Amino acid sequence: MSPQLGRMALGWSAFLVLASGVLLLTLSPGTPEFVVTLFTLCLGLFLGLVVVVGIFVTRRREKREGS
Repeated sequence: MSPQLGRMALGWSAFLVLASGVLLLTLSPGTPEFVVTLFTLCLGLFLGLVVVVGIFVTRRREKREGS
């Protein structure tokens, strides 16, 4: 994973999580907007998890090949 791609994906992930987290505080549960915002929060968290796992795998691979 290139550093620029990882940084961009992590930025998008942070944006999705922060924006949807703030919106969830203002929306009432049970409305369609709440469900869509909750889904967006889950997608942001999943994207962040994928990026972090990708970073760890890439670093581990580089360390193994460098030794």
